[in-house]
Amino acid sequence: MGSKEEHLEIVKLKDLHLAAKVISEKLIQGTHFGKRVGYGAVFEQYRHYELGDDLKRLDWKLFARSGKYLIKESPVESNLHVKLILDLSGSMNYEEDQISRISYAKILLASIAHLAFKQGDTLSLYFLKDGKVEQITSAGNKGFQLILYHLESAKAHGAWPLRKEAFPALKSRERELVIMASDFLQSGSEWTDIVNSMVHPKKHIWLFQILGSQEMRMDMKGNRRFVDLESGESIHADAGELVKTYNQKMAVYLDNLDQALSLPKVDLIRVNMQEEPIAELLNRVLSQNTLN
Repeated sequence: MGSKEEHLEIVKLKDLHLAAKVISEKLIQGTHFGKRVGYGAVFEQYRHYELGDDLKRLDWKLFARSGKYLIKESPVESNLHVKLILDLSGSMNYEEDQISRISYAKILLASIAHLAFKQGDTLSLYFLKDGKVEQITSAGNKGFQLILYHLESAKAHGAWPLRKEAFPALKSRERELVIMASDFLQSGSEWTDIVNSMVHPKKHIWLFQILGSQEMRMDMKGNRRFVDLESGESIHADAGELVKTYNQKMAVYLDNLDQALSLPKVDLIRVNMQEEPIAELLNRVLSQNTLN
């Protein structure tokens, strides 16, 4: 769906609207976030009752016969709320092979916003920075340009605190698709705590973990200067001595993260920002994670 050179050119684009439009046009016709179901007149299927469902939708006659709590669903044109969340901690400034994580994340979210806008879904945008959750735009289907504006001007800096806090803005109980872009690199459980706080039967949560090739598996030699993008601290060291230890610890970390985020209706989508063009990533995710 595109060469690495083309991928690099798209990620380096300063115009998010153009980048999102180019990527959207590369996707297969008819790609969408999933079948819409609701209160239509034509019955299509049953599904099991979930906490928060309207009790009026239970099939009480079927319950009387079988004792099963089942909800009737039918296809309708109902809007989905797509909540976009961008991590703006300093580690998002990581750059490798001329591709920065923050640029990749911005274009990814802009492309998703473009798709959602085209199919009439409502959108909202949140930033995670300085230990706070900031709601940038309220839910609506007319804020697409405003979302692009705020994404373009967003800057990543500082560290996300380790303390555990409650963030009411992320705890809605509405039917929605939550999409978060981050590196999900944590010292404690700061990111997994946030994800756990968002889990709800009506929500689907897609977590895009954006990493560079050298982050996923380091392959360096010689004396290097290593900089912590959140604290600003740096050290000089022989990369060869660090590689084996780093790779072992990273493999364990990623495995533990997979287990910690193995939650109902939560998908952790790990992406190598050098190797996977955004159009190919979205095509893969949308074909494998259709909502229902």
